[in-house]
Amino acid sequence: MSTLNRVHPQDGSMIGLWAALALVLLVLVSFVPGQSSVPPLDRDEPRYTQATKQMVETGDYVRIRFQEAPRHKKPIGIHWLQAGAVALSGDGAEAPLWVYRIPSLLGAIAAVGLSIWTARAFLPLGAATVVGGLVGAMVILGVEARLAKTDAVLLATVLLMQGALARVWLDKAKGWAAPLTFWIGLALGILVKGPIAPMVAVFTVAVLMWLDDRRLFGRLRPLAGLVILAAICLPWFVAIWRATDGAFFTTALGTDFLGKAATGQEGHWAPPLTHLAFFFAVAWPMAPFAIASLAGFWKERGAALLFAAAWVIPGWIVFEATPTKLPHYTLPLLPGIALASVAVLATTTPPVLLRRLAALALGLAPVGMVAAALAAPSAVAYAVGQPLDIAAHLVTLATPIGLAAAAIGAYGGVCLWRGVPALSARVAGSAIASAAVAQMVVWGMIVPNIKPLWVSPALVAAAEEVSGCPHPRLASVGGFNEPSMIFLAGTDTMLTGPEEAVALAAAQDCVVIVSRERTTPAVREAAAAAGVTLAEPTVVEGFNISKGDPVRLTLFVRTAP
Repeated sequence: MSTLNRVHPQDGSMIGLWAALALVLLVLVSFVPGQSSVPPLDRDEPRYTQATKQMVETGDYVRIRFQEAPRHKKPIGIHWLQAGAVALSGDGAEAPLWVYRIPSLLGAIAAVGLSIWTARAFLPLGAATVVGGLVGAMVILGVEARLAKTDAVLLATVLLMQGALARVWLDKAKGWAAPLTFWIGLALGILVKGPIAPMVAVFTVAVLMWLDDRRLFGRLRPLAGLVILAAICLPWFVAIWRATDGAFFTTALGTDFLGKAATGQEGHWAPPLTHLAFFFAVAWPMAPFAIASLAGFWKERGAALLFAAAWVIPGWIVFEATPTKLPHYTLPLLPGIALASVAVLATTTPPVLLRRLAALALGLAPVGMVAAALAAPSAVAYAVGQPLDIAAHLVTLATPIGLAAAAIGAYGGVCLWRGVPALSARVAGSAIASAAVAQMVVWGMIVPNIKPLWVSPALVAAAEEVSGCPHPRLASVGGFNEPSMIFLAGTDTMLTGPEEAVALAAAQDCVVIVSRERTTPAVREAAAAAGVTLAEPTVVEGFNISKGDPVRLTLFVRTAP
C-alpha cells in the first residue's frame, strides 16, 4: 500500500501549524453567533425540539411524538442529547431554544477535531489541520451547527468511525482501540440517524477490501463489533418496538427511508447531479480547493486518495440516484473530499486552467455571498411590503465586517491566480478566515434581524400582549401550522377550524385565536353564531420561509359582551 509523501511546511507552500490552529480556533468561534438570537427555523428544527420538549414534559423518553402524532422518522439519539442538555440547564420544558442547539454546536466542534484526527492518519499535522479548517468553515456545517437536528452530530459520529477505520486499514492500529472505536462510531451514528452511517461504513470497507485488503473486515473485530452495536442500539430498538407494536420501524424504514429513495418526499424531488450543483455553494470555501486538485486525482495513487474515493464515490452515487435531495444530505461525505483535496495539493501543483478556475471561485464567491447577505433584509422587507426594520448600528457593524470578509476571500483568489500555492497561508488561510468571518456576520447580525422571516416569535409575543397572559393558548385557524409556532406557544396549541376555535375561546380564559386572512370572515361568523364577542386587537404580518409566501394573521381575543 502506497502512502503520500510527507509535506515539509518550511518550503513556504503550506500554512504553518500555529497559523492553521489559529484558523481552526476562528472556525470554532464562528459557530457561536446566532445560537441564541436566531429563532427556530421551520420546519425540521422545531419538529425535533418540540418532540424533545414533549419527552421532558411527559417523562416518556422512548416514544417520539409531535403533539398527538407519532413521529416515526429518525431514531432517538438526538432527542436524548437534547433532553440531556435541557436537564443540565435546569429550566425543564421551558428551556430556551439555544439549549436544544447545544448538541449540534458540540457535534460541529467535534467534527472539526475529528476531521483533523482522521486526516492525521495520512498527512502531517499541519496539513491535517488545514483539512479540519476547511471542513469547519464550510457553509453547510455552519448551518447545521446552529440547528437543533441530527446532521452535525451525525457528521461527528461518521468521522469517529472513519478515522478509526483509516488506522485499521493502514495497519497503524495493532490493538483493539481503533476497531472498537469504529464500532462505537457506527452504533452512535445509527442511533442518531439510522442507515446513513452504516451506508458510509459498508461502502468504504467494501471498496477497500475489493481494491486493496481482503482481510480488512477481520481486522475490524466483527464479533466484538456486533456486541457493541447490540449494547448501544438494541435497548431503545426493543423499547420502541414494544411501545409502538413495531409501527416505528414500519414507518421509519418503509415510509420515510424507502419513500425518499423511491420518490421526492415533501416537494424535495430533484434530478441527478443536483448534489454536484449544491456542492459549490454548501461546501464553500472547500469547493475551490477540490477544483484545483482535480488533475491530481488521476495522477496520485496514494493511500489518502484511495480511502477518500472509497468514502465518497459510492455514497455520492446513491445520493444522486435518490429522488429526494436536500443540500445537507452529502455532509457525511464532504470531509473525504477535503482530505483528498489537501492530500493532492500538498504534493502537486495544479495546472494553470484549474488553478485559475479555482481562483475565480475563491475570489468571487465570498463577494457574491456577502453582498447577497447584506441585501437580504431589504429584499425580504420588499417581498412582504413592509418597511425595512433593522437597527442602524447593526447595519453600521455588519457592512464593514461583511465587506472585510469578502475582501479577505477575494485576496486569496487573487493570490491563487498569481500562482501562490493553494495550501499557503495567503490562499487557504484567507479562504478559511473569510468564510468564518462571513458566517459570524450572517448568523450573528443579519439573519436574526430579518424580522419578517420570524413570524412565529412575533405571533407569540403579540398573543401574550393582547391577552395579558404570560402563556396564552393559541388556536390556529386557516392553515398556519408551522412547528415553530407550536414549540414557542406550547404543546397544547390547537390547529383547528373556526367553530372549534370560538368554542375554545368561550370555554377558557387566555385563549387567542390566530386566523389567516382567508378564514377571518369565517371566524367572525362562527363567533356571531355562538354569541361570543371577539376583539381583533392586532395583525401579524411576515414571510413564511417554509412555504415561500407572505402571511397575514389576525389575532382574536374574547371580550366581555
